[in-house]
Amino acid sequence: MLSRTSRQEILRKLEARVGHPIDENALSMGTRQAITSLADIQRHLAVISEILNGEQGRVERSKILSLSSRVRKEKDVTLHAEEIASLQKEIDSKISEISAHLLEEDRARQSGEPLPVREGGVSAVQLVCPNCGAILPIPTSRFVKCEYCSTTLSIQDVSGQIRSMIQSI
Repeated sequence: MLSRTSRQEILRKLEARVGHPIDENALSMGTRQAITSLADIQRHLAVISEILNGEQGRVERSKILSLSSRVRKEKDVTLHAEEIASLQKEIDSKISEISAHLLEEDRARQSGEPLPVREGGVSAVQLVCPNCGAILPIPTSRFVKCEYCSTTLSIQDVSGQIRSMIQSI
């Protein structure tokens, strides 16, 4: 459900930018793949945001947790939230690029010319452990732990990979 919602959100943003409804079946394969990849990344960021919001609420409700870890947790949550906001801006920038490409595709269709080729690669949206190279699971807390080498990573540790994925779309 979350991936369908993320895809619909990406499509709504694209439609708002190009000024008309988008028929996905009429899009080039590269553009559809770019939308799918962005939706996957956005879904991952939404999961991480929800986890952070839930943990922040849990800390605020617990006096013991609040007293023992308030400063560190607040700082960590703020850093995580800022990194997620930065990555969301990158997604929005990529949506602008795709919007421009969609307008080029529209012009080509109207003039009977071949569709322009979409630049950028499409790769699987997976995080990789920088220590051992294993594929990391979707985070289930503020941190993700590599199942193979036990390295624990935060959103800041993997944000470079996420940023690279966004830029490669």
